[in-house]
Amino acid sequence: MSIRKKIIISNLLVLFVPLVLLLSMGFLWLQTAGQKYWQPIEEMYEDKNGVISAQNLIYAYQEELWNTNWRELENIDEEVMSGGELRQSPEMIRLRKELTDLGYHFMITLNDETLYANVSEAEWSQVEKLIGPIPEQANSVTVGNEEVSVIRCSFYEDNEECSIIAISNGEGNVLGSKSYLQKYVIPYIWIFGICTILISVLVNACCSRWISSLIIPPMKEIRRGMQKVKSGVLDNEIPVLRQDELGEVCEEFNEMQRQLKRSKEEQTKYETYRKELISGISHDLRTPLTTIKGYVGGILDGIADTEEKQKKYLLAVQTRTGDLENLVNQLSSYNKMENHMFRYEMEQTDLKEFVREYLEENEEFIRENKLDFLLSAEEGVKLAIDRSAFKRILDNLLTNSVRYREKDRSHIEITIQKRTDRIFWSVADDGPGVAENCLEKIFESFCRLDEARTHCSEGSGLGLAIVKRIVADHGGTIYARDRMGLEICMEFPGNKENQD
Repeated sequence: MSIRKKIIISNLLVLFVPLVLLLSMGFLWLQTAGQKYWQPIEEMYEDKNGVISAQNLIYAYQEELWNTNWRELENIDEEVMSGGELRQSPEMIRLRKELTDLGYHFMITLNDETLYANVSEAEWSQVEKLIGPIPEQANSVTVGNEEVSVIRCSFYEDNEECSIIAISNGEGNVLGSKSYLQKYVIPYIWIFGICTILISVLVNACCSRWISSLIIPPMKEIRRGMQKVKSGVLDNEIPVLRQDELGEVCEEFNEMQRQLKRSKEEQTKYETYRKELISGISHDLRTPLTTIKGYVGGILDGIADTEEKQKKYLLAVQTRTGDLENLVNQLSSYNKMENHMFRYEMEQTDLKEFVREYLEENEEFIRENKLDFLLSAEEGVKLAIDRSAFKRILDNLLTNSVRYREKDRSHIEITIQKRTDRIFWSVADDGPGVAENCLEKIFESFCRLDEARTHCSEGSGLGLAIVKRIVADHGGTIYARDRMGLEICMEFPGNKENQD
């Protein structure tokens, strides 16, 4: 069953269930305790010979009695009067017809002068037997028995008196045996009740259609959106038609769709990264293993037939084994950092003093690899760092400078500056540099610009990826610039926690 039908049925139930219960309770009440209350009401409104109905008609047409041109009627000749014709307005004609239908004949007088009468002598005789002559001083008289009823009503205006006397002998009463309550009141109650129900049903239909127009379109849009998501389409957002609860649902659906799209993109990116990672690890393991296998085979096959050759082969095996060990250590460290398992020992450090101590500790490495340094650092720039992790940053950057240089000597410049609320730290060399479109890629794991990757000694491909991870874990950002060589720039927040 559709939502629209459910809304209509629920609204009808809200209307008719209380109504049926109310009618049932009323019926039971009338059949039991209510009977003693209802019967007196019917007796009070019992309309014998239509007296109550006739009184109501006379009072209802009181205005028309005065609006009749009685002066014109005074000039009517005897023949017209004897014929019982009454030249009146349509309202007075309806009064005569309705009184006649109730079994009444009547007479109209103006200042005791008879203007119209259709009462027979026999009816006057019955009245005289019942009450005698009608008192002239009586303004209103209502007398009756089972055979005859008499009604007199007088109206006054500008010292003139207009009276109407209505007489019924019980014949031709259209009410029959029904009371006034049964004839007029109850039918009107039924008409009022039926009209109320019809209006309620109409209002219910309009309200149901209005509510459906608020609910159905957003639901259809959500359904279409779900079907598209099911088919893999995540770019088509559903329109938010209203700013209400359903509008919030549509907005949440769009947000879910955007989240799914981001998740799918991240999953695709992760799959690509995983494949490249596996490919890189496989290649970097295969190259030294192949070398080791070749040298060991040469020793076993007797190719290294002298002690000098055997020593040379063993040294080569030792070098390649060191490369493998270095690769495994790099992978282990990178994995811990990526999974946030690496624990940093943070301490407030003067960066200029830290770099000086590092250069002194690695003086032999610097001399052997012919490195010239220029340290341009401001005094008193401090940062909370893990000293061993930052030594690894410098190790990796200097190793890359030596590994990829094209000259015998290298010039390296280290810059440390305090910039407003940031700390800037850069390491630049005078090597061959990197193409502009590759500057962002160099921080990816196993990314080396030599796609052939034929020399394991050129690195594991994790150095700059580890550097980026360390910088990020310290709340900083890293990027590269090509300025007559490669410059690695790092920026850290210079908040109060990082100052004295």
